[in-house]
Amino acid sequence: MKHIFKIIYSTVIIAIVMSSCASDSETSRFQDNPETGWVEFRAAATTSGQTVTNLQIPVSIEVPVYPEGFSISYSFEAVQGDFTQFVLNTTPAPLFIDPLETTRSPNISIDLINMNIGRDFVTSFDIVMTAVDKTGITLGNGEESILRHTVTIPCSNPPITPNNYYVGDYTIADVSATIGPGNGTENFAGGTVTLAVDPTNPNRRIFTVGALPAFNGQLEQVVIEFTTDNVAILAEVVDPSLACSAAGPYIFTTDAAGVPWDICSDQTITIPYTEDPNSSCGGPFPASFSLTKN
Repeated sequence: MKHIFKIIYSTVIIAIVMSSCASDSETSRFQDNPETGWVEFRAAATTSGQTVTNLQIPVSIEVPVYPEGFSISYSFEAVQGDFTQFVLNTTPAPLFIDPLETTRSPNISIDLINMNIGRDFVTSFDIVMTAVDKTGITLGNGEESILRHTVTIPCSNPPITPNNYYVGDYTIADVSATIGPGNGTENFAGGTVTLAVDPTNPNRRIFTVGALPAFNGQLEQVVIEFTTDNVAILAEVVDPSLACSAAGPYIFTTDAAGVPWDICSDQTITIPYTEDPNSSCGGPFPASFSLTKN
């Protein structure tokens, strides 16, 4: 047993010494010549906003001092789609690392174009560091260094939704509900509903469905809107003509926060709403229902 403890102790000591040596080696490198070191990206990826016109990609400078400054060359490489329709300058000049800039937080600046146009596709490209023009400063410091940064330009919702977006048969189901499930029924009757474009507003979809079907035999019209603020909402009041008290009718109304919508997908969405805002049946309650394409 003593021999086992000696082996474990020796192994720990060796590991500590090796770690110390590696640390001392890196420290020694800076002490021998503080103008040496490496550069890399601070992160591996960025997703732009739908309509932003400029991206700032942070670069990490692991060089103690650089009194004359230096430049980092980089290039763009396509990953998905044609990024050249969105990047203003596809042959960028090197990034100069200014010695007078005290924050030591330089960024690669990328100007974007055509970002205000609706698009139902994703585009991505890589920014690749290719060279540093100063001896003693390297690209990265090992395999874990980040020398390639992926930029993703997401879909952009158009001001008017296409007339085939969220149209047709969908399965509706309660996601969060209180009064319906609490009384042996549903807020919205689960099953297939047929969405159609509202003839008065191309950004709205309408369908009919049972609301508290155990107590209300009529179908109610539901209107959802895909707003230009990029959120989907319950756009109009749903009134099943029921009440639990004199406080007012039991109804469903808009949750103004809505839920983000994406022109690239019309497979499923969960619409939030407010259940019983009049407190007729003990509300208000946060609620939601899902629509899933059949």
